[in-house]
Amino acid sequence: MATGVSRRVTHGELKGMNKIETVEQMPEDYRGTLFKIIAALASTEFASVEQHQPWINQGPTPEDRFAQAQICADEAHQGFIDSRLLKQFGPEGEATAEKLMNLKLGEHPLKAFNVPFESWVDTCGFCFLLDHVAWYHLRALEGCSFAPLAREMTSMVHEERFHASFGARRIKDVVQNPKYAALCKATPEDAQATVDKWYPHALDTFGAKDSKVSELAVKYGIRKWGNEELRGMWKTDLDAQIEKIGLKVPDAEAGRSIH
Repeated sequence: MATGVSRRVTHGELKGMNKIETVEQMPEDYRGTLFKIIAALASTEFASVEQHQPWINQGPTPEDRFAQAQICADEAHQGFIDSRLLKQFGPEGEATAEKLMNLKLGEHPLKAFNVPFESWVDTCGFCFLLDHVAWYHLRALEGCSFAPLAREMTSMVHEERFHASFGARRIKDVVQNPKYAALCKATPEDAQATVDKWYPHALDTFGAKDSKVSELAVKYGIRKWGNEELRGMWKTDLDAQIEKIGLKVPDAEAGRSIH
């Protein structure tokens, strides 16, 4: 077992029990909830690779190009981990994993992951906002009552934090560093535009406020926080970062599809 991962459930109604190791040990509600969560994770990883891939060699600096390649590698790595976990659920999991690996832009389950990147600044804006969403989702799975997923969080959380931090730094550079902005052929207005574009997608990607899956995930200790709590945590964090960079926080209700 990975260092620092408890063998017992640390939150939810199963607190204190040994963590679940196999699908065969799961009650039906637990199984269905976990399956949906892992499938949603897998769908975002493979979709993100598709979005990022055209921009791997488009960054204005060698560091940018390396970071994009690393982000793609990390997302693919996470997607394959999620797929292996899905396959433990038998034929349904195998079919779902196979389907998710072969979807194309426009076919992915979550709206934000069907939106192409329009520029280098737009690519960085996605990392800034949406990879911060992913970081919060993965943090919620730390200590997951399904032990195999909890163990994977020991690396996945840190990978996602790198992606989000890279995006935040480069959006800040576009606004505050004229030399980098010139390399990008971008302006602070471009940075504001990409924040405006991705902000409603980010809020929607946490899911519906009154979600049965979210409720059961917290109840069974699969996740530490529900959809609305995670959305609030993200918003408090990102609103402060956006303002500190020197940009305007978008209207939280504008452009939203999910509440």
